[in-house]
Amino acid sequence: MTGPIHTLIDASELYLRRFDDQGPRTAVEAVARRKSGPLRTGLVPREPSCGFLDEALTAIHGADALRAAMIAARPLLHWITYDGYPETAIGSRFPRAHSFVSLIGEAGHVEADNFDLGLFLIAPRTLYRDHHHLAPELYAPLTGPHGWRFGPDAPWIDKPAHDPVWNEPWAPHATLVRDVPFLCLFCWTRDVNSPAKVVPASDWAVIEQQL
Repeated sequence: MTGPIHTLIDASELYLRRFDDQGPRTAVEAVARRKSGPLRTGLVPREPSCGFLDEALTAIHGADALRAAMIAARPLLHWITYDGYPETAIGSRFPRAHSFVSLIGEAGHVEADNFDLGLFLIAPRTLYRDHHHLAPELYAPLTGPHGWRFGPDAPWIDKPAHDPVWNEPWAPHATLVRDVPFLCLFCWTRDVNSPAKVVPASDWAVIEQQL
């Protein structure tokens, strides 16, 4: 099959093949089995409600083919937001400061059961608070650096672009986006219908005041 969406999926798979870690390998194997599925009809093209896609695309360096495929497919992509968190738990900013598009998945541009591959965008100066979920998850950041931690109140680690993060089931994690928009490939390899849950931490108010 050809077309901008399948070309973007192929470019995403090729990008993930550059890494020899567990997460990218798991994602690549799953994408290869599902990428040739039929395109879903009826998805209305929609830009990210959080904005900053132009800035995020400009901030991508070292992934030229994937960036070009994203730009070519952009007029077709259906960006939405994740509404599974209570705002009292996730905070007031994150619901308005992120968007994602599912490329392969149960509601994706290419249909697939119990799987999700897509692009995830977070606006600058946003804390994606500590959370976890049953689904094993790959983040493959295309921009950076961004802050990461892997436990509530754990030390923050700055990670650059092109440094994948693999989260095992129920492993807590949080992302701190400063001046550079966060844009990544994400992949949930199973258990995609189990909702994510916020994991309380003591320092959110201090961090969010400083952003």
